[in-house]
Amino acid sequence: MRRWWGTTILTALIVGTGGCDGGSAEEPTSAFAPKAGGCHATASDERSPEAYTPIPCSSKHEAETFLVGRISGAEGAAPKPPAADSDGLWRLYESCDSEAARFLGGEWRESRLAMRTLTPSATRWEAGERWYRCDLLEMHAVDRWFPNPRANSLRGALTGDSPLRYTCFTELAETGDLPPASCTGPHETEFAGIWRADPEVEELTDDITKAGCLSTVSRYVGLPEGDLGSRFQVFGVSPEGEPEWLAGTLSVLCFLYSPGRALDSSAKGGGRALLAAAR
Repeated sequence: MRRWWGTTILTALIVGTGGCDGGSAEEPTSAFAPKAGGCHATASDERSPEAYTPIPCSSKHEAETFLVGRISGAEGAAPKPPAADSDGLWRLYESCDSEAARFLGGEWRESRLAMRTLTPSATRWEAGERWYRCDLLEMHAVDRWFPNPRANSLRGALTGDSPLRYTCFTELAETGDLPPASCTGPHETEFAGIWRADPEVEELTDDITKAGCLSTVSRYVGLPEGDLGSRFQVFGVSPEGEPEWLAGTLSVLCFLYSPGRALDSSAKGGGRALLAAAR
């Protein structure tokens, strides 16, 4: 697993399709499709009708389906479901992404949430199924990227001062752990925003990523990039398995780190006053 400045790269929970090859069905034999508004006890990607057992979102669950759509046109007529690195799955993922922002009231990438797009397996596709399903999952932490069970819906969960949002953290441990902390109390690490690479960037090297996060932190703090080094270090974390990476849209979560000198309030917009701040 690659590391950038002591922080692990996260693996997003995005599932496309898999299984054996199959031709298109001339006469569909399955009318099954999942439904939006239900939750699922585990984050399993099992997609057969027999295994589809949604539960109320008031029950303990790991995944919530917030949108179900139909695959139509040329993609729906294809002999196989869209592959994980295909333009077809990327378009479905974009549809999920757009609706997720409305459903949550904010950007899920800036929070302890993961989004996945499910489509029928090759066998179910051959049986005539043409649905896609959009799920959201709460994760334990930025450094603990596995489902955290909950017992209520995520609808509107990112409105206001949501506890799911990335904000401030204590000192970065040698193990890569990043425990959360209040931005109004002592903290050494702070989320500064998302940096997205230019379309012509094909691979994120350490130098490219560090430069991108440096510019993101500079804007967040309100300091020239050249002045940041006297007060802060910068590091990035990226969910490298997402479809947007496969499609060539490379993005990174950017953090500032204040080694040895904790902050007592958010560094956002702090400007030159932060250079003299000490505790």
